[in-house]
Amino acid sequence: MKFNTVLVLMVFGSLFYLLGCKSEPKALPEQAQAAQAIPDENLSGSTYAVTLDGKPLKELPEPDSIKAQNKAKLDASRNFYLGHLDDVKSYVSYGAQNLKCGYVENAIQVLSKGIEQFSNTADLYLYRGIAFVQGRQFGSAVNDFWKAGKAVEGQKDVKGMLEKTEIEKKINAGMHYEIYKWMGLAFQCQNDFPNAEKMFEVCGDFSNNSDLYCMAYYWQYQAYSRSGRAQDAKNILESADPKMFIMPVTKPYLDALLYLKGSIKESELVNLDQLPTTSEEAMAWTVKAYAIALKAELAGTQDKQIRVLEKIESSPFWNQMAYIAAEADLHRLKGFKYEEMKAKELKSNGKRNQ
Repeated sequence: MKFNTVLVLMVFGSLFYLLGCKSEPKALPEQAQAAQAIPDENLSGSTYAVTLDGKPLKELPEPDSIKAQNKAKLDASRNFYLGHLDDVKSYVSYGAQNLKCGYVENAIQVLSKGIEQFSNTADLYLYRGIAFVQGRQFGSAVNDFWKAGKAVEGQKDVKGMLEKTEIEKKINAGMHYEIYKWMGLAFQCQNDFPNAEKMFEVCGDFSNNSDLYCMAYYWQYQAYSRSGRAQDAKNILESADPKMFIMPVTKPYLDALLYLKGSIKESELVNLDQLPTTSEEAMAWTVKAYAIALKAELAGTQDKQIRVLEKIESSPFWNQMAYIAAEADLHRLKGFKYEEMKAKELKSNGKRNQ
C-alpha cells in the first residue's frame, strides 16, 4: 500500500543539544566503535528535543523513585548492549529504554546502528519511528513505520522482542497495532488527516478487545471529524458506552469519547489546572485535555481551543501522543507550516560530536 501525502516545508533552525560521549570500559575490537559512539545519558539540564517552533524540551520530571527505576533499567540495557553487539535484541532494548527516559537522539543513534546490521527488523523501525515522532521529525517517522509494517506484513499476532508489562499483556496490543497507531499520529501532525484516518482504521482491524478498540476509536473520531466524515465520526460516538469493560489504563480514552458524545461534562472529565506529575498521570490527563480542545475546535470556539492547547503545551510530559498532537495543532493555528527538522548532535560547548 502506498500513501500519497504532501508535506509543506519551511526552514527553521532547531538544534538538539546533547552532552559529549563518556568513556567506556575497554571493549573487544568488534565493540570498540559502537562503545565509543554511545552518547552520554547524564543529560540533566540539557535539551532532550525541541518543539515544532524550536523551543527546548527538557528532562521528564518523573518522581525520584521512577527515575531511579528507569536509570537502573537503562544501565542494565546498556551493559547488555555492549556485551551483545551481534544480538539485535540488544539494540532494541537499549534504544527503547533510552526512549523511555526521554533520550530521543540517543535512541535514534542506537536504533540506527541496529538497523545497519539488522535491516529487516520491525522492532528497530518501530522504536526509531516513535523516537522520530517524539523528536518532531514526522516524515522520517512515517518512513520507519512503513518499513516496520512491511517487515511484519503477512505475519499474525506479532508481539515484538521486548518483554511486556502485566498491563501491556492484558491490553494485548500487537506490533501491527502499535505501528499504525503511531503512523497515524505522524500523518496527523503533518495535517494529513486522510492518511491519518486510514492508519487509525487499520488499528481497528488489529483490535481484539474493547481496550484496543477504544484507543483506536479515540484517534479515529478526531481524524474523521476533521476530514469531512461526520457520519462516521457520529457512528463512533454512538458505540461509546459507559458500561464497556475497560481497564483503568485505557479508561481515559473512553471518558474522552463519552465527553465528546455529551455524556460527561467537562468538569467531570479533567481538571486542566492540575498538571500531571508522572508519565502515567500525563497519559490520562493529555488524552482528556486534548478531547476538550477538539470539542472546542469542532464547535468553532477557537479561543478556547487555543487556550486548552496552550495548557497542554505547558505540561512537562512532551513525549505523550496527545501532547504531540496538541502541539502540532497549536503550531498550525499560529500559522506555521511543518518542515522536517534537520537534527545536529552537539555537545554542550557547541562542538559537534565525533
